[in-house]
Order: sequence, then structure tokens, then C-alpha cells
Amino acid sequence: LIMVIPMNKRIIAFITVVVIIIVGIIGFISFNNRTVTIITLDINPSIELRLDKKQRVKKAIPLNEDGKDIINSNIKGKSLDKSLNIIAQNLIDKDYVKGKEPLDIILYSKSSITNNKEFKKKLTEVFTEKSINPNIIVIKNISNEDKKLAQKYDISPAKAAYINTIIKNNKNISAKNLVNRSVNELNETKTTGNYCEEGYTLEGDFCLKEIKTKKASSGMICPDGYYEYNSKCYKEVGVEETDELTCRENFTLSGKKCTRIVSIDATPSKYTCSQGEKKTKAEMNLTDTSAGDAKDIVCVDTSNATHPQSPCELNDGTEYTVAGGVCYWHRAPIIEAGCPGKIEVNGFCWDNASSILICAGARDGRQYKSRDEYCEDSIRYITPTVSEYKCDKDYTLNGNKCEKKETEQADHKKTCPTNYTLVNNDRCINYNKTKEKVSGWVCEGENTRLIDSKCVVYEIIEAKHN
Repeated sequence: LIMVIPMNKRIIAFITVVVIIIVGIIGFISFNNRTVTIITLDINPSIELRLDKKQRVKKAIPLNEDGKDIINSNIKGKSLDKSLNIIAQNLIDKDYVKGKEPLDIILYSKSSITNNKEFKKKLTEVFTEKSINPNIIVIKNISNEDKKLAQKYDISPAKAAYINTIIKNNKNISAKNLVNRSVNELNETKTTGNYCEEGYTLEGDFCLKEIKTKKASSGMICPDGYYEYNSKCYKEVGVEETDELTCRENFTLSGKKCTRIVSIDATPSKYTCSQGEKKTKAEMNLTDTSAGDAKDIVCVDTSNATHPQSPCELNDGTEYTVAGGVCYWHRAPIIEAGCPGKIEVNGFCWDNASSILICAGARDGRQYKSRDEYCEDSIRYITPTVSEYKCDKDYTLNGNKCEKKETEQADHKKTCPTNYTLVNNDRCINYNKTKEKVSGWVCEGENTRLIDSKCVVYEIIEAKHN
């Protein structure tokens, strides 16, 4: 037997209200806690921050291996300001920031409540307080092409977008050359056109690759804040840059670019002879194989050349005799054994010269030739005249010179504070403030740097240029 007991209408109404309130509370919490902003930051570490309506970090996602280094588990739930402070400190602690060099950062945000300008300002303020000099590159839009590149190389879409802007203006650089580069390197490639192959790091006009590390030795070094110059330790401060642009020696400033004309000797491609016939040195047996001049052209003038003659025909002091219509030369006294290998004529030993032809002035068997050859010493060699030149494809012919235009980004003129002097174009030192050296770690050898009490040896090659 089943009994149906009708529920009081007031209880039903109460339960309904409670359910509505609970659903509303859950919906309100969910609404206020939902992700409304996604920020990606690319340095070399790449990370993504997802923010709620109050700009608190809901989730921090590393986008590459280095990204794991700069995200702490305690970032979640913190305000954007605090999270950026933690990230900036981790960049310093993990050595992603090198001294006072600018730190290039790619910023991309997708938000319904704020814009890139506000995030850029906040990022600049936080990093500057940490003595980091940020150069923030804002990516406004990401295309399908950017997304495909990002997916192919497992990088952030923002970094892919920046790479695409580089390769569009530098046709000889492929995306493959750039995907593993830090943003600093990407920015330098975009500015200068310089780039490196995989495994190398771009620094200015050179590519560096770590070869090995070795233990540093102890020695005397300048204290922190002092720079060794001409064997003394001088107080050092950072170099200041002005708005004025400047170029290296031999370059001329043109807008924001520095240009120069490189000139080298053109390669002769056609010769003419005012006298004689064109021949190669190889044809005339004039080559020096070590010098590689076999194909060099000479003008060979045989208009006054002479042919070899019998010793008996020469009037140059050759000693000879004729007996029985046969020519003999090289008289020698008779020895006890007679004239072995020679013929005795008129009381002397002689060589039979009936089959020998010789050039005037030749002695001791030199220049034995056939009758139709020329005597070498009678041939006249004349330097040919170059009538045409050629250049490699990158150069333009100008007279007998090959020229090409080289362009590089102009640098901001560097200055130093009062009482400091610029040296090596990258240091400001005060000649009136010196200190003695102290014990420390020392590295010896070329292309070696001291890093964390170890000496890192690098292979250094010139950067490729678009």
C-alpha cells in the first residue's frame, strides 16, 4: 500500500527560492571569476597569464621549457602587479637579464576590459622598478598564418606574428632560423638583418656557440663597479644614449641607416696585346704551381726570336772543330785511359756534336732544342692590356673596381655623465676614481667569458646578413 502525502505549497515555494538563490550565487561567482583577459609574454621564456575581471591570475601557463623557470606556483590568485614582480625577479635570478642591456618583450593581450596600452604601461613600471630596461613590442593582431607557424614550431602565436614581420622584409631568412631565438635576437635581426644558424646566439655582428666550459683560476681582478683599462681599475657607470644617431667609421648617415661603398679590384676578363700573341703562362711553361698563375695571360713576341743552331754555326765563342765534315765540341785533354765516351781529334778529346742544336750563349747542355723551336732567351714577353673586367653578382662594375653598397642600422650616440669618459665605445669610466685589484676568478684564452666562476669558451663566427 502506497500513500501519497501532498506537500505543503509553502514548503515548495521555499525550496524553489533557495534553489534560485544558490544558482544565482554560483552564477555570480562564476561570472566574476571567469577569464576575461589572456596575456602572453615572450622573452625567451614564453608564458601565458589568464586573468579574471579583477585582474587576478587564474592560471599561469609556460609556453616553452624556459617558461617553467619564471612561473611560481604561488602566482595563481595574485594580482597582475604582484605576479609581474615575481616574474621579473625570476628573470633576474635565472640570468635571463644581462646587466643593463635592454630586455625585449613581445606583448599580446586578448581582453574585454582593457587594452595593450594599459598592459604595456603596467609592464614597464614593474620591470623598471626591478632595474630592468624593457623594450616592449606590442602585437595587435594574430592571423591564421601566424597560428599555423606557431603550431608548426610549438611557439606562441604572438612570437610567430613577430617572426612573420621579420621574414616579410628579409626574404633570405627562414622562419626555421628564428623560432628558437630570444626576442632580443629577433629584434636585432629585424633591425640589422643579421642572423645565425641553429645552435648559435646572435650578438651584434657575430654568432656565438658554446664549445666547452672549464674551471676558472684565481687571480687579481677589479672590484665590482670598476673596469680595467690600461692595467688600472676605474670606477664605471652605464653608458647613456642620446637621440642623435651616429655611424661607424667609413659609414655615412642617411636617415636612420648607415651606408658605405665597399670597393675591391675587379677581375680581368679580357686582354689585348699591342705586340705579340696572347698565351697563358702554362702554354709557355712560365707557371709557378704554388702561385696558381697557370691561366694568367702574357703577350708572346717572337718577331725577333732565334732558332737553335749547331755549335759549329755559332759565333759566340763556342769551342769546336770540324774533322771529316763532322762537328765536334767541348775540347778536353787526353787522359791515361784515352777518351772514353768522346772522340780523339787532333790530339784532344771531343764530343760529337753532329746531332746537337743549341741556342747562342747556352753552355753545359742547357736549352737543347729542335730546329723548329725558338731559343727561350730570344722571346720577348710583354704584359697584356686589360680591356674588360668582371665582378661577382653582389657587386657593380665601376671602371676597374667592383663596388657594392652596405647598409646597417644607425646607433644612438653614446655619452657619459659628467667626469666620466667613454672608452671602447661601451664603457664610462672616471679617471679620478680608482681601486686596487682584489682576489677573484680569472679566465684566460681568446673567446672566453667568466660565468658563475666557470670559463665558457665560445666559437665565434661572423653573422649572416640578409
